[in-house]
Formats: sequence, C-alpha cells, structure tokens
Amino acid sequence: MAFRSILNFLTIPGVIIHEYGHKFFCDLLGVEVKKVCYFRFGNPSGYVIHKVPKSFFQILLIVFGPFLIGTFFSILCYIYSFFYKGEWAEWIFIWIGFSSAYNSFPSDGDAKVLWRETNRHIRKNILAVIGYPFSLLIWLQNRLSVLYLDVVYAIAIYFLIL
Repeated sequence: MAFRSILNFLTIPGVIIHEYGHKFFCDLLGVEVKKVCYFRFGNPSGYVIHKVPKSFFQILLIVFGPFLIGTFFSILCYIYSFFYKGEWAEWIFIWIGFSSAYNSFPSDGDAKVLWRETNRHIRKNILAVIGYPFSLLIWLQNRLSVLYLDVVYAIAIYFLIL
C-alpha cells in the first residue's frame, strides 16, 4: 500500500494528462465542459464535469480519451528521452512518459459513466452494446491494478519503443 501511495504521488503529471484527455475530447466533440480539476489531493484526484453528450460515440471517446491521449503522450515523451541520452532531460521525459501511461487507464468513475450511457443509448443505437464489455474491462483492469498492470503497461510502452 505504501508503494502504491508513493507511486501515485510521483505520477501526479499523469493525472493532469488523464484529465486533459477527457477535456480534449469534450472540446473536440463539442461537449460543453462545466468544470475541470486537473489535480487535487483527494479522491478523485482530478475530474472533468461536462454536459451529457448527445451520442454514444461522444461518450465512448470522452471515456477513453485519457487512454488515447495518455498513451500517445507517453510514446512521445519516451521518444524525446532518446534524444537526451545521459542528460537530466532524458529522465524528465521518462518520468513524464511513465506518469502518463501509468494514469492513462479509465477510472471506475469512467466505467460507471460508460455503463449508464450504454443503458441510455442501447435502444437508439444497437452499437452501444459495446459499452458493456468495455465497462467491464475497465472495472477488471482497475481491480487488477493490485498486480501493477498499470506499471507493466507504462514499462512495456517504453521497451516497445526501444
């Protein structure tokens, strides 16, 4: 538990990137954002409050925005780290890349929103049925975080880029 707390503290930049992923897709899709908290000490450590999206596609992208943006940003940071071998900037880019990938997975709150929105859209859009397995996968990944799959993911991205 202490290790996880230290890890969460050290990866604060990833929380900011996670919340930015939500906000980015809200802005991209024209979903009005009411309030953004990029980071705070507490639970949740950040959040984006937005109006209810009109389409299931919008909610799907907003929920998975942190995963898409976080993974992209992590890859970018890891690539930049290679240009600074032996310099302090190399470690800064690795740290931010790791933080971004570590915090890229959607939260339980995101899974609940996806489940609720799937229920709301299923009668109008049969493709919304994909929300159920995605919600369950998010929930499962968050349960399996005790096995440090988020850490494994962040490290795997680094080594895949090598």
